[in-house]
Amino acid sequence: MSTYFLRTVHAAPATGASGRERLEASVRNTGNFFFEQAVARQLDDHRECHALEALPPDAETLVLSMSNFISPSTDLGWLADLLERLAVPRVVMIGAGAQAESYAHPVELSEGTRRFVSLLSHRSDSIGVRGHFTAEVLARVGVRNVEVIGCPSLFYACERGFRIDKPDLGGRRPRTVAHCTPYGNYRDAVGHLLSFAVRECEAYIAQSETQLLFDEESAAARAYFFHYYNNGDRSDAELEGWMRGHARWFFDMDSWLDYMAGMEFSVGARFHGSMAALQAGVPALNLACDSRTRELCEYLNLPYALLQDFDGRASAAELYESTDFSVFNAGFARKYDRYRGFLERNGLRHRLGDGAVADTDVVGRVRAASAAELLRSAAPEAVDRRVWQRELALRLADDRSERVMKLAESGRFDLRDGADAEPAA
Repeated sequence: MSTYFLRTVHAAPATGASGRERLEASVRNTGNFFFEQAVARQLDDHRECHALEALPPDAETLVLSMSNFISPSTDLGWLADLLERLAVPRVVMIGAGAQAESYAHPVELSEGTRRFVSLLSHRSDSIGVRGHFTAEVLARVGVRNVEVIGCPSLFYACERGFRIDKPDLGGRRPRTVAHCTPYGNYRDAVGHLLSFAVRECEAYIAQSETQLLFDEESAAARAYFFHYYNNGDRSDAELEGWMRGHARWFFDMDSWLDYMAGMEFSVGARFHGSMAALQAGVPALNLACDSRTRELCEYLNLPYALLQDFDGRASAAELYESTDFSVFNAGFARKYDRYRGFLERNGLRHRLGDGAVADTDVVGRVRAASAAELLRSAAPEAVDRRVWQRELALRLADDRSERVMKLAESGRFDLRDGADAEPAA
């Protein structure tokens, strides 16, 4: 079987190239290196191409990985036309994401993009999407053979036993990096994050902020950037001075991961900034700023907060202590197996290790289904939050154990004596 993976990101130009030339090679966002490189590492027995026009006529499978093409501002009719002419029998999309400001914002697809996702639907067993919001957007246009798989960058290591262990730092400040997408509608929070970076961080990891290519961007544009995103904690000159000395760019994965291996914590709104930390074994707190980052964090069980709530007051040590990976670690193998199964169902050979989760967790499945049904019953805003919390707590509550049942039956246990606690053996 001849399988081709379309790489939109080119290898970074030689070291002597300008920052802007190197950024252009990443399609103006170095995070694109990450998920494309992840797919390339995970697929076995495939070839790469950088232009669909160069696809040979014997190609049987085309693999695409496009992170945020499902948006009102995108029209992929041209790509649908091209793929129809090429007539590749199988086209597999890995990790498609819908881009919206929030779950409440409508995503109306252009006619061209509708034709493109319809073509994907007909030429693959399923479309791999990043989260449940994207699945909902596609369902609304009649595309239902969709699987939620997250982002391939999470499975970069190709290890089913991957986990994040958070060392005890004894309350000291962790070596921390920050990152964000400068959004005007989060101007306040971005300003607080930049101030947090100056106060608490070793570096700021840039991905697409051209204003931070200091030797190329105009002085006026830089000055506006540092004034616009200044929360008033320090002068514009101080903010720019810190950035000049601490902004870091990475145009290949090895140098990015090597740098992150020397850090201890990551805080920011760039999903792939967080992924670089995690793949280096470093805890990361995501600050979700749109539907795509939020649905990824929720599906993958990554610890996150909302960027809109970030006021920069907490220290890095406090944020580190409150960032918990227990749910992520407990659920990673299942996410891994689902991703692996998606690749296999779509006929793709891969390098992900074997081993399915034993199907013994009846209680967990029933609880999950019950909680999901509760949330489908009514819009969360229609019910008092305390009521939701009580109802969810009931659905997740432990049953009385067999041992306590026997003790109660014999008269040796009374819940008023031990509350909810199990009696000592």
